[in-house]
Amino acid sequence: MINVVGLGSTSAKDLTLEAVKIMKNGNKNFLRTERHEALSFFEDNNINFESFDYLYDEMKSFDAVYSKIVDVLIEKSKEKDINYFVPGTPLVAEKTVKLLIEKGIEIKIINGISFIEPVLAAVGRDAVDGLLFLDSDSDKFDFDTRRDTLITQVYNKRIASDLSLELQELYDEKDKAYVITNAGLDDEIVREVEIYELPRIGDYNHQSCVYVPRTKGKNINIILNKISKLIENEDFYLDEDLFKKIKNEISRKSEELSMDYDDEIDLLALSFFLILIKDNDGLIDLRQIFEEIYKKLDKIAIFLK
Repeated sequence: MINVVGLGSTSAKDLTLEAVKIMKNGNKNFLRTERHEALSFFEDNNINFESFDYLYDEMKSFDAVYSKIVDVLIEKSKEKDINYFVPGTPLVAEKTVKLLIEKGIEIKIINGISFIEPVLAAVGRDAVDGLLFLDSDSDKFDFDTRRDTLITQVYNKRIASDLSLELQELYDEKDKAYVITNAGLDDEIVREVEIYELPRIGDYNHQSCVYVPRTKGKNINIILNKISKLIENEDFYLDEDLFKKIKNEISRKSEELSMDYDDEIDLLALSFFLILIKDNDGLIDLRQIFEEIYKKLDKIAIFLK
């Protein structure tokens, strides 16, 4: 069995009593990385450990590193129970733990304090209304401007630059973001910047993240929600007259379709109205409609080639 233990997100002061107990249980201790302030507890108390930092130099990608760590842990656990320590808490942004679970290995999770708590304290935000948690390689369709968003693994200026460009496709370039480095530690740094300024910060490291508060920027869910409310407030229902009116306007706009995008916007809005009115009247199942659209995408792509 593998005891998977969270070291907390800051220093040794965040170690739980259970984590300390497991460190001293006589099993072999493995650390994903020594780059953590809680390492001092091991050293001050003469607790032996091995880390996997050497793999970061030997391997060409993080995925290769994580896969190798998991292979080593599984092999070692065949001999006897072992302890595996990770920054923060095991089930928040820990790829190796995810891989262990996927492989069906017997593990025991010992939670720690995740980095989310000190980040929220650093920016003074409450996550009660929803917090979207993403990593830096997420694409623009993963974001939701209605929610505060915490973006991890912003290790350097190159990643920050790519992230800035991604965010500017959804947010205004002058919308605010926080860059937090070493959250919860004595040398914590919190900077409030505009989104376009993210690449201008020069001291990103492995403990840097970006926090983007919710904005008034629009996305597909906001649009669908507004259409739904309009249908309810205006008491729309699909009789023959309304159906004919929408159908004729869609046909007219389709004939006028050009390389410009104005007609496409009208077509999309009218199509959404028609689908949501049908859903509201119980004529269709919206979830099923989305599933059917998803199934048709490959066929449409083949047709367009």
